[in-house]
Amino acid sequence: MRLHPRIPRLPRPRSIAALALSVGVGGVASLALVTAASAHASLVSGSAQCQSNGTYTVSWTISNDWILADSITEVSHTGGGTLSGLPTTIPASPAKTPPFKSVTVLQTGVSGSAKSASLTVHGTWTDKVTETNTGSVTLPGTCSRNTAATAPTFTNASCTVATGSYTIPSSTVADYFVAIGNGAPVAAPAGTVSEAVGTLIKITAQAKPGKTLTGTTAWSATISGAGTCGGGSSSPPPPPPPPPPPGVSAVVVTPAVPTITQGVCTSGKESAAFYVIPGITGVTYLNGSTGVAAGKYTVAYGSTTTITAAALTGFTFSAGASTTWTLTANKAATCAAAPTSVLGVTFTQPPPKTPPVAVLPFTGQPVLQTTLVAIGLLLAGGLLVASSRRHRLSHLTWIDRTGK
Repeated sequence: MRLHPRIPRLPRPRSIAALALSVGVGGVASLALVTAASAHASLVSGSAQCQSNGTYTVSWTISNDWILADSITEVSHTGGGTLSGLPTTIPASPAKTPPFKSVTVLQTGVSGSAKSASLTVHGTWTDKVTETNTGSVTLPGTCSRNTAATAPTFTNASCTVATGSYTIPSSTVADYFVAIGNGAPVAAPAGTVSEAVGTLIKITAQAKPGKTLTGTTAWSATISGAGTCGGGSSSPPPPPPPPPPPGVSAVVVTPAVPTITQGVCTSGKESAAFYVIPGITGVTYLNGSTGVAAGKYTVAYGSTTTITAAALTGFTFSAGASTTWTLTANKAATCAAAPTSVLGVTFTQPPPKTPPVAVLPFTGQPVLQTTLVAIGLLLAGGLLVASSRRHRLSHLTWIDRTGK
């Protein structure tokens, strides 16, 4: 029997059309998905600025990269503080390439020690597409409170007041120091002090503990005279200047030297080292920038302490007086333990507070025994004497009766 090869059956035209339609629809769907995935984003970026109050302010920029308007709401934020500017709407961007339309949102009061902050937003476009996007910013974490020191004031002499003055303001953030001419700076309290014409005054401000000063911290001025006073020969002469206020002339003092006492070993243990600040009228002492009152202060073994003396207002130091001292404590000593035995004998009880009374050995006869023997001998002698007398009396009686 003869076999003929089977010719494959070609698809019908209707099947070919259906296949082509399926491929076309799938391609359009794929293109739509790719387009949707590559657009509709709310791009979030931020930058931070340290503020004078010790906190960060983060400026968030939210950009709309699509050609339709984008409604933005907050999902969450990190770093603390307060967020302002949401919800909002970003207009449609005219093209799908930067620059995009954007809005700015502020996050204030972020902690100065924070290391990062982030913002997550939810975008909804007019074609009902929604997306959630997040942006973050790295923070140094070193933002601190900065405060400007209040400037002191200087007043020149006038036609009615022959002296000038300077005024130290009250401050909770700064300590003020005053140097007259080329003298050393002296701690100055708040108040007004008179100075003669021609006096050079230098004032500096130092931050109190825990504060940071910004701006100007040093000022200087020279007190000037009043110039020409009076308006003509018919004018009365100006009144005499009032006497200078008490305390203008500074009292000369000499600061006493602080001392340090090293630790000593006692019973196998070393005592603490300490330095002593003396109490001198008109003198204040500083450990670095911190004032220390008169008294005793314990220090660590091997430490170094620098003490500075400053004259109070109304006082000045004598020429050549020492005002700075470095006090160094010795390193910790190796104290030998107290001995517990001597020549093999272990002591468990402390020695008596008073030595025992010495008792001399007895070298004579025993007193009690000697006394008893003596009493016995006396009794024996008495009995013998009494017996002898009785015997004699009996003998005489017998002679008298017998005649013999």
